[in-house]
Amino acid sequence: MAYIKLNSSNYFHNLDQISKKAGGKEKIFAVLKDNAYGHGLKEMANLAHQYGIKRVIVKDLREADEIENLFEETLILSQIPKGIIKKGISITINRIDDLFHLPQKSDIHLKIDSGMHRNGIQEEETEAAFKLIKDKKLNLKGIMTHFRSADDLSSELFWQRENWKKIKKQVLKFCKKYDISIPSFHSCNSAALFRLKSCDDDFVRCGIATYGYLETDEIFGTFDLKAVLSLWAEKLSSRLLKKGERAGYGGIFRADRSMIISTYDIGYGDGFFRADGTKELFTDSNKKILGRVSMDNFICEGENREIEVLNNAKKMAKHFNTISYEITTKLSPFLKRVVV
Repeated sequence: MAYIKLNSSNYFHNLDQISKKAGGKEKIFAVLKDNAYGHGLKEMANLAHQYGIKRVIVKDLREADEIENLFEETLILSQIPKGIIKKGISITINRIDDLFHLPQKSDIHLKIDSGMHRNGIQEEETEAAFKLIKDKKLNLKGIMTHFRSADDLSSELFWQRENWKKIKKQVLKFCKKYDISIPSFHSCNSAALFRLKSCDDDFVRCGIATYGYLETDEIFGTFDLKAVLSLWAEKLSSRLLKKGERAGYGGIFRADRSMIISTYDIGYGDGFFRADGTKELFTDSNKKILGRVSMDNFICEGENREIEVLNNAKKMAKHFNTISYEITTKLSPFLKRVVV
């Protein structure tokens, strides 16, 4: 059956590079949301724990429960759970109304909008948020923001970073006014960490770089990161295709000679893209995919027992005019993951 290989050495190498930039592994919030960007939540969580990561980020409570007790802190990004929140789990506050729906003593990270205008309270709501945090006896562990253009060839990162600096000063003022302990600060994602000369926050939030990719413009430099994931397909069947015969849906591929072809057990039902056969597409083992990709399989020439379909998500992303994130996160959680 088709499967995914996860290269632990490459993952640890990437964490080493991030640690050097951030100032130590203790400053890393490793992002494991969305099934660890398609790599496999449990597998990558175990590797992060093995490396010595203490803090991780997930999408929701379901993901947090899957890796329970592995880390000192697990930060949920996109859900306000109902009822008592387990020890070690923190909640991201994306809007001020979220503060009304948490029980006392819940651990929270307050997101403040510094210019992305997606999630987070407005800057002018900060004092009201602090008053609510004090009144409801919530435990403010962190203040966070998110940069909208760290990977773009523009100066917007620096404009937004100046906004963030002003927000941090304001937070310190309100901590003193409301007698709240100074929280940790974090703003840098993967692109910002590698683009900036330094990050003076307490933590960095790194996702895509841990898996071996950056989507920054090449003018910012190249970085020593290694892909963690590779996708492998196994042969289903082989047959002789005679000259002039056509194969696959719509008969898009026509043989220009007699040839042996084989089908392999990966398709768009497994999270691979539905290539329509009108543009040449090669696997990372340099096998040309013949005709259309089906729901559960594709066709290549030859009789190899297995084929490495993908080991460079950026290469595949370029073909489909997307980004590496989409290539890996689309992969089915039902594909077997093997750590090597």
